[in-house]
Amino acid sequence: MIRRLILCLIFSFPLLAFCRTPSSSYQLKSELQKVSMKVLIEWMNLLIKSSYPSRMVGLPGHDLARDFLKSTILALDPKGSGKLTITSTAPEIDTVKNFYLNDFNSKIEGKLPPTHPDYKKWYRFTHSMVGLAESRKNVPVQNIIWEKTGLNSKKTLVVTAHYDTISHDKSTLLVNEKEAMPGANYNASGVAIALGILKILSGIDLNYSVKIVFLDWQGIGFHGSQLFARELKAQGIESMGVVNLEMLGQDTTYFDKTKQSGNMSVYFRNDKNEERFAKTLLDHGSRITQKIRFEPKPNGFDSSDNFRFWEQGFLTVTFSQNWEDDFNPKFYQTAQDSTETMNHETLWNAYQYVGGAVIGTLLDLTK
Repeated sequence: MIRRLILCLIFSFPLLAFCRTPSSSYQLKSELQKVSMKVLIEWMNLLIKSSYPSRMVGLPGHDLARDFLKSTILALDPKGSGKLTITSTAPEIDTVKNFYLNDFNSKIEGKLPPTHPDYKKWYRFTHSMVGLAESRKNVPVQNIIWEKTGLNSKKTLVVTAHYDTISHDKSTLLVNEKEAMPGANYNASGVAIALGILKILSGIDLNYSVKIVFLDWQGIGFHGSQLFARELKAQGIESMGVVNLEMLGQDTTYFDKTKQSGNMSVYFRNDKNEERFAKTLLDHGSRITQKIRFEPKPNGFDSSDNFRFWEQGFLTVTFSQNWEDDFNPKFYQTAQDSTETMNHETLWNAYQYVGGAVIGTLLDLTK
């Protein structure tokens, strides 16, 4: 620590970024607070406004959301400390179709008679999604990737959050392309937290490399994460793990079965290595704030992009709301999913916690 201070005094200008690098959780907390609750909400509102009424793949708002994220990332990293890449990959439509068909065959076919209402509902859903995928065959998958090299460039931590939206009718499960879908909690909340982390990372030196990825095509077969996970494996990168961010602004006492606030979840598999990865993240996050709880749930949760990374053998955890006790279906994938219906305090606390978890891991903070 003394040596670092001396270097800062002697070479104050060229080592400015190095001097600012936190060496303790206390210093990291101060850095994280440079992104305020107001700024997080502003990013969300700007994303929603720029892409209104929906960021669904294939609709005009989808491309506008991509453009907004590109310009915002460039503004948050004005010195270009990281590299920004936007993919444009033709979707593998047959792969997406088979995802839905195989899911129906394994979970519904043979378990319910064709005359059962649930069989009919899931049959219609499956084939509607197959048709939707076919209608988007000419829409490229556009993942947005910001990456920064650390001192140990061979190890990389990956942070993901999908930026597209989709709207399903709650009774039929069919997609409603015309309905407004602001997508504040789903998943502008994860996007805003990832942007906050990116802003802090752009100004400090890191022990390890990082990729922050805004995933596309989540609403249609989790296809953006599928393609990115494959690419990540093909690159042969030594991944420290993947931190997936999904719906981090939903928190009520009304819908919550336990009638508590601040109880969120971190999901992973019942796997010792993944549990250790989750514990490392939780240890770092809890040093920053204890105003929010992320309960470890090794239940193999597969309703977000995380399972696509599991398919490629990566350790992956998902920070999210409490799906079991506080799901709140009233706002999920509906026109009511706005910033006004979110818990801003929970979003702010989640940003500090997850930011501490990610950056603390990248800096190897021990205190």
